[in-house]
Amino acid sequence: MQRNRDKLLNTVKREVLQLRLQSLHHPVIVNLVRQQPPQQLKRSWDIEIKVGKRPIVQLPAQVNIMQVFDRMKGKLLLLGNPGGGKTTTLLELARRLVIRTEKEQNLPIPVLLDLSTWKNNNQGISDWLVDQLRFKYNIPKKVTRNWLENQQLLPLIDGFDRVSPELSEDCLEGINKFSVDFQPKHLVICSSFAAYKNCQNKLRVNAAVLLQALKNSQIQDYLLVARSRELWNYIQEEPELLNLAKTPLMLSMMTLAYEEILIAAWRRITSKQGKEKYLLNAYIRSQLGGETNYKWYSRGQEPLPEQTRRWLAWLAQRMAAENIQEFRIEKLQSTWLDSHGELQTYQLIVNLISVLFWGFTFGFILTLRWELKAGLIIGAIGGLIGGLIGLPGLKNLVLRIVLFSNGHIPWNYRRFLNYSASRLLLKRIGDRYQFIHHLLYKHFTEM
Repeated sequence: MQRNRDKLLNTVKREVLQLRLQSLHHPVIVNLVRQQPPQQLKRSWDIEIKVGKRPIVQLPAQVNIMQVFDRMKGKLLLLGNPGGGKTTTLLELARRLVIRTEKEQNLPIPVLLDLSTWKNNNQGISDWLVDQLRFKYNIPKKVTRNWLENQQLLPLIDGFDRVSPELSEDCLEGINKFSVDFQPKHLVICSSFAAYKNCQNKLRVNAAVLLQALKNSQIQDYLLVARSRELWNYIQEEPELLNLAKTPLMLSMMTLAYEEILIAAWRRITSKQGKEKYLLNAYIRSQLGGETNYKWYSRGQEPLPEQTRRWLAWLAQRMAAENIQEFRIEKLQSTWLDSHGELQTYQLIVNLISVLFWGFTFGFILTLRWELKAGLIIGAIGGLIGGLIGLPGLKNLVLRIVLFSNGHIPWNYRRFLNYSASRLLLKRIGDRYQFIHHLLYKHFTEM
């Protein structure tokens, strides 16, 4: 049991470190401030807290999320706008909890989970949690159930706003039932304001933590610390651009991509959605146009920007069709093929190779022992049976060939995904990949 505990805690520790290093706050500091490790840019947004029916209270800037967690006895709801710092705040809490749990062995183990993977309202939250720890951390189900029953897990659950709207009420009811049945000592849930406030069911937590939009003075402080005075001068005269910068994610993107923002083009866009789309495109251009460290591709061999955009758009669209937030190369499925030709080609190649391989194998072996005619007959029968059985690894290979030949992926897919992660378009957590933020993920699905 102790071995499993240490294994899980170390895995969560690496995951938190990887996710924090791949947040957009990190490159702003490393690339622009040139500090390693970064220290100056801390939480920019205000935090307010709501306890029961008491009035909302704004917390002083020096109060961190861990202190709030402790005061509220570890049961919190984190609320904010998309890109408003919820996941960043959750990761900061996870980092502090991991450090504490390493020192005190009797504390529950923090685990990061994403509710977008909960898709079946007939599945209890405890069963979903057990499946997720098996999928993400390779923890046996029996071990996880034992931890749950003994209150040895601290679930940090993101992504309630990405649960299908028709399932949101059932999801909240399931979380509350989980709290009653297993009495976890601590529980933290993240959601957007809009997704949660429209629900009739409410979570049984001790407090709601509200992450506020940035004020103009906070935007200015952030940019001046990041040595981006030029960007501050650029946006303070543009009310709509300044309004977009009130979202921490958008502010980080602006800081990294401001050279790609053309004010004349910006002014011609009339809708808020159009302006957000323009900023996301500017961010993508800046990430694909910057210097390359040639870790994943040799000089001159990296994909063209239009290829990268096309391959990532295809990936996002297939992930959206499957309603998944994370992707593993090993999970490529034939269902991702276009049914108008690609799927038929894939099935034809798989069946043909299987029939030929098994037919030749059976026929050749039996011909050596019996006469030719009998060997050919048995070989034909073996080929037909083998066509149904298939060959280990054949389907995955043929699938990659079909996807590559149709321009959906490069041949060395893992190298491309790692390259995209180095460009801060994807996040890489072990052998899993996800888009750097849900807003960018959604943007690629619409390309």
